[in-house]
Amino acid sequence: MTLLRGALVSYTNPRAGSIPTVVVFQYNPTAVTRTFRAEAAAAGPGGAPGGGILSGAWPAPEEYALTLELDATDGLERDGPVTRALGIAPRIAAIEMLMQPVGTSLLGRLAARRCAPIPAGTLPRTLFAWGPNRVTPVRLTSLVVRETAFDELLNPIHAGAELGFSVIRPDDADAGDVVTRAAALVYQGAREAKALIQLEQIAELQG
Repeated sequence: MTLLRGALVSYTNPRAGSIPTVVVFQYNPTAVTRTFRAEAAAAGPGGAPGGGILSGAWPAPEEYALTLELDATDGLERDGPVTRALGIAPRIAAIEMLMQPVGTSLLGRLAARRCAPIPAGTLPRTLFAWGPNRVTPVRLTSLVVRETAFDELLNPIHAGAELGFSVIRPDDADAGDVVTRAAALVYQGAREAKALIQLEQIAELQG
């Protein structure tokens, strides 16, 4: 069975049918950390939370953290021209671009000329794909790149990239961004469906 690889999928056009840019993980991270935070629900009539002290937002805020390993060994063994000339710098740059607002860089200005793009100054829409049952819209909130080996031209040939990102919830999506909102709804729906399956398993054990 072929091992699926995680990926970050970004696009500069929020409309359905736009062509995304896909950054496939060279190696799947050995660990994925998820952090949930308690957040009060939006205030109801009169400014008070509808559920009192146990009022909670839906869905709860969620954050991911993972570390990617990037290595040029395979490309150098195949004598790939891009790897030979630049090492893994293009892979690192592709991840860095997820934190560059559209229209504020050379590539962003080119993307901003497309039909109905994300407004200039807005981060590219990004999906974190971790298997077919976990595809969620995210905002990359932190990126730490540690380059640990270099070629004779000082291009990086080995590095670790520590990524942190927050999950975008259905109500966080901009108006008209059908891809992000749909992905957020599917992601939360899949979580709720898995929880119901767990209840059925408990009932089976008790039966």
